[in-house]
Amino acid sequence: MNSHDVSGQGWPSTHRDVRRRTPGMCVGAVALAFAALTLAGCGSGGVASQSPPDQHSSIPAGTAAPSIAGQTLLDDIPPGRAIPEGGGGPNSYTFREEWRQARAAAQASWRSGAYLVSASGDYVNDDGEPNYWTLAFIDSPGADAVLVVEIDPWGKVTSTREVTGVGVSSFGGQYSGRVPYAIIDSDTAVRLGKAALASQYDLDKTKDPRLGLNFDLVDGSGPFWTYTLFNEPTAAYVSAHVNALTGVVSPLS
Repeated sequence: MNSHDVSGQGWPSTHRDVRRRTPGMCVGAVALAFAALTLAGCGSGGVASQSPPDQHSSIPAGTAAPSIAGQTLLDDIPPGRAIPEGGGGPNSYTFREEWRQARAAAQASWRSGAYLVSASGDYVNDDGEPNYWTLAFIDSPGADAVLVVEIDPWGKVTSTREVTGVGVSSFGGQYSGRVPYAIIDSDTAVRLGKAALASQYDLDKTKDPRLGLNFDLVDGSGPFWTYTLFNEPTAAYVSAHVNALTGVVSPLS
């Protein structure tokens, strides 16, 4: 099987049902358990075994992405999709809105030039919402530190943690890659990834849906959305890899 070698952080699995979450949930510490799943993924082969927001901007997406040098404003990332909660609860949001809020927090409280290099979420539903997102920010290639930001589905940053020293290398070699603004949103990534896996696996016999956003470690291509499921008949994780800029799914093998 051909495969992409995609950089990935080990985000924690908390086994909380994203469809029954409540605002103000506790968020666990970052771990490295998911790294092997993502690293086993991407490449020319698409399947690998192995509190409500305070405020959200409604600024419309622009017609063209700004230059990399200008990635300092909140409104350069296209807004995510708002998803109303049942029973009159607060809206939750797809990834791009979460990214907007998390980056604003990183630039305000950490380093003004912070930009996104990867993201991950567990137990993602069909709307592209995990139980929470974990995003990694740096401020330059070969950075001396990483800021890990956790944000809940309502756009509230719940924790931040700076990683320095030898811990920086745990986040892989993705530092040369800055996630561009024009990526497809998480709901589209889930739809495409799930459809690809459904062509080869019985989804009724899968569980633990996860979604990661990373660059290829080998050639720096991407970024790729990696949609991962645990396939019970084979007791292995399987992944579909979606080009985050074009929406093209890597051929399944």
